[in-house]
Amino acid sequence: MHVNAPASTPPSPRLFPGEGAGLAACFVFLLWANAITPLWADDYCRTMPFSLPTIVRIVWGNYNFWTGRWFTTLATFVVLDLRPYGGLAVFAVLNAGIFTFLVHVVAHLCWQLAGRPPLPRARYGAMQCVMVFLMLWWLPRTIGEVALWKTGAIGYLWPMAGEMWVLARIVTGRTDMRAMQYGAVFLIATFLEPLSLLLTLLLAGVALKAWRQGVLPPWALLCAHAAGTLVLGVAPGNYVRMHTMTPSPLPDRLDGLLGNLGSLFDPFWLPFVALLAVGVFMDRGRHPFPACLRAGRGWVPCVLALAYMACLLMFPREALAARVSFPASVLLACYLACLLARSVATPGFGRIMAVGGGMLVVLHLAIVVPDLTLLARIAHERDAATRAQVARDLPVVLPRVTWGPRHKLLYVRKDIIFVGINPDPHNMLTACYAQAMGASSVRSAP
Repeated sequence: MHVNAPASTPPSPRLFPGEGAGLAACFVFLLWANAITPLWADDYCRTMPFSLPTIVRIVWGNYNFWTGRWFTTLATFVVLDLRPYGGLAVFAVLNAGIFTFLVHVVAHLCWQLAGRPPLPRARYGAMQCVMVFLMLWWLPRTIGEVALWKTGAIGYLWPMAGEMWVLARIVTGRTDMRAMQYGAVFLIATFLEPLSLLLTLLLAGVALKAWRQGVLPPWALLCAHAAGTLVLGVAPGNYVRMHTMTPSPLPDRLDGLLGNLGSLFDPFWLPFVALLAVGVFMDRGRHPFPACLRAGRGWVPCVLALAYMACLLMFPREALAARVSFPASVLLACYLACLLARSVATPGFGRIMAVGGGMLVVLHLAIVVPDLTLLARIAHERDAATRAQVARDLPVVLPRVTWGPRHKLLYVRKDIIFVGINPDPHNMLTACYAQAMGASSVRSAP
C-alpha cells in the first residue's frame, strides 16, 4: 500500500483559505461543550486530593494489575485531581484544542490523499472545515464518550488525534523529527493498544518499502512508536485483567467484532453521503464513475479502518465497548473528507455545500445545545441535592434519572451516555461518586 508522498512534493499550506475561521468556530463550540459537560462514570473514581506520589503509586499498580495504559491513567488522575484548582477549565481548553487539531489534521491529510485538488475560496473553505468537524462528530457511534467524557476523551480522542498526526507525517514523507517530537510519538503510542499496533505495523511496512527502494527508512520514528507499543503491550496488568473476563475463543471474538463493525454505520451517514453524492455527480467530467469513488488515495483510510477493526480481535468480546470503534469511524470519515476535498473544487458545488452545510450546522446546534444543557442541569441538581443531604449527615438518596431502554441518560440522540446513580450503593461508580462528594453512601430511588 503506497502512502508515501514524493520527496519533491511541496508542503501543504499551514492553513487553507477560510480554515482559520472554520477552526475558530469549531473551537468555540467545543469549548462550550466541554465546559458544560459534567463529570460522569469513572471520572469520580479518579478524583482525590492531589498527591503526585500517590498518583504514581496507583498508576504503577494499575500497570501491573489492571491496564498497560499508564500514561492515559496518569493524565486522567492529574486532570481530575486538580479539579478544585481549575483543572477542569484547563481540560476544557486543552480538549477543545485537541479536537480542533484533529479537524485540522484530517482536512490537510485528506487534501493530500485526494491528490492536492485546487483550494476553495475562503468562504467555502470555512464551511469545508466545519463539514469535516460535523462528520467527525456525527459519524462515530459514541462521540460523547470519546470527546466530552473526561476519562473517555483522554483515552480515545487524544490518541486518535496523535496517531492521525503521525499518519499525516507518513503520508507527506515528513518522518524526520526533533527529539521532543519522537518523545511525543512514544507517548502517543502508549494510549490505545489496537491503534498503536496498527500504526506500528504501518510504519514497519513503510520502512521496509523504503529500504527495498534504497531510500533511508524512518528508523527513528519506527523505533519511537514501536517502543511505546511495546511498553503498552507487555504490561502485566493486561493479562491480569484478561483473566478476570469471560473466556472468549476466536469465533466468539469474531462474532463480537462483526457486531461492532455494524455499529459504524447508522442513519447519521445519510445527509453527508447525499451531499457528497451531489459533488461526485457534478465532478463526473473530471473524475468519471467509478474511478471517482477512489478519491485519489482516499481509499487508504478505508483499508486502515478495516485493519484497525481486525486488530480488535486481540480483545475478548466482553471488552469490545462501542467506543473502541471510534478510530475506525474517524478513518471512515477521512474517506468522506477526501471526497469533499475533490468535490469542493468543482464549479458550483461550493454554493451547494454552503447551503447544505449551513442546514447541518443549524440541525447540529438544535440537537446538541438543548441536550447538553439538560445534562448540565441534571448534574447540577444532583450535586446540590447530594451536598444538602451530606450537610445533614444523611445517607444520600437521589431521584433516579434514566432515559431509554438501557436505563441511561441518552443525549444527542445517539448512544452517548451519562451514567446515572445506581440503586445499589455498593456499585463501583456510585461508591466513587459518594467518596468524591464526601457522602457515607449514595443510591438512587424512583
